[in-house]
Amino acid sequence: MVDPAAGARPIPRIERSAHGFQFIVDERPTLLLGGQLHNSTPTDVTLPDVLGRVRALHASVVIGSASWSLVEPTEGRFDFSSVDRELEAARRAGLRLVLIWFGAFKNATSTYAPTWVRADPARFPRAVVRGGRKEAFTHGHATSKPVLSVFSESLRAADQRAFVSLMDHLRTADPQHTVLMVQVENEVGLLRDSRDRSETADAAWSGPVPDAIARLVLEQHPDLLRAGATHRSGTWAELLAESWEADELFMAWHFGTYLDRLAVAGKASKPLPMFANAWLGPQPGQPEAGDYPSGGPTARVLDVWKLAAPNLDFLSPDVYIDDGKAAISAYRRADNALFVPESRVATGNLFWALGLGAFGFSMFGVDDIRADSRLGLAYGLLDGMADVVIAAQAEGRIAGILLEEDERQDLEFGSLRVVVQGARALLQRMLLDAGVQAPPAHASAPSETGRGIPAPADTRAFGLLIEQGPDEFIVVGQNLAVDFAVEAGAVEIDAVEAGYFSDGTWTCTRVVNGDERLAIVPLDEVGVARVRLLRLST
Repeated sequence: MVDPAAGARPIPRIERSAHGFQFIVDERPTLLLGGQLHNSTPTDVTLPDVLGRVRALHASVVIGSASWSLVEPTEGRFDFSSVDRELEAARRAGLRLVLIWFGAFKNATSTYAPTWVRADPARFPRAVVRGGRKEAFTHGHATSKPVLSVFSESLRAADQRAFVSLMDHLRTADPQHTVLMVQVENEVGLLRDSRDRSETADAAWSGPVPDAIARLVLEQHPDLLRAGATHRSGTWAELLAESWEADELFMAWHFGTYLDRLAVAGKASKPLPMFANAWLGPQPGQPEAGDYPSGGPTARVLDVWKLAAPNLDFLSPDVYIDDGKAAISAYRRADNALFVPESRVATGNLFWALGLGAFGFSMFGVDDIRADSRLGLAYGLLDGMADVVIAAQAEGRIAGILLEEDERQDLEFGSLRVVVQGARALLQRMLLDAGVQAPPAHASAPSETGRGIPAPADTRAFGLLIEQGPDEFIVVGQNLAVDFAVEAGAVEIDAVEAGYFSDGTWTCTRVVNGDERLAIVPLDEVGVARVRLLRLST
């Protein structure tokens, strides 16, 4: 698709491949590796310096934001100077942008809605909750936060008008598509209750259930049905039992349709890819909807969101929980391109996502991450081999590895069986058994950040295993012991080279043999190795 305002330059887009999805920029599949800025950094006068530091990480993309309260401080009068400053700073730094529309909803509150919206509850009603729950990220004496009701048609119309004006502005101000895609709102949902109890919300609860949702409940979630409800029509109240799970489904439909209407209208102006992100739940300490935002695109209600918001190109997890593997894996679906817009600084999560076919990954608080961090080293190595990773994803010859202590991962590539283990733990067991001094446990990892909250480097065993050719593999990661076997005959390692890729071309920096083959890549930093196998017949 070509944007007429941009001449012949094609709009970025998402395409299916044989084994997943690819993000296409200037007619080339592209990996979007970068980070998300702290919420207020896009307005900071030091933004150009910040983006220079982000580019020094070997990032290719940065996630910024457009705030409704800044772009429409007075109803009907728009000011996009804050967006223009982001565009200019990103271009100067050599970065592409993903913009978040901080509209009516940000982290299940409405603090980015303009004053004229928040000051008029008669026109823009607030959500009503029963409360009684401990709310995340607050305290007993905290000032209350505004929470607008997603059931307000006046709110949706005003939010949509502002969002369309943003897309209109990007159509003329950004013909080169510095902005690659747009996230519609941020971590939507409702806290402190599983369902909005406002008058308008109660009217919707007493209204008809869409046929597609009724079929979904009857076929996939019969446990949510009210006793005796077997029909395919009726109201939400008639079909669904009273439970937080049913309330979450109801809220998911209404948040999904709200965001879908914004996406439809925005794409009519400039058809960039658009998506929504999720504050995950249930999670430790947040066991029920309302503890985490009820109605957001969590794994539990992805099918509801796919029905409610077909014009969103994909749905994404924000990964702050310990079990990043499960969180990311839940969003790898045949109907969903995988992209992680927010993650705590955990480099292993990046490699796991790429192994599942993710076209991009973003660490939150990228403003604070050191260029010489483990993440920066990983981004630098991956930048030189992006085409290698993209091709392997498209052809299904890649696997992500992420191991907790004493875990192993078993893989198959054709007739080859591969066992991957943490090299440090394996060496400690082997050498101690032989009466030889083992390598010490890894020292306390330095912080990945140079300012802000410390974020210790990821010390887990992680990486990618890529089948590069017949009996040839690329291993990129840290702390990995990789062993190969075949059903018939035998296989042994023929050669190992350490090195790096630059523009997809391999450079060998060291030939690895002897004891050092027990750890294919370094124990405490990210490295790349090329492994050639030799098969022997019995």
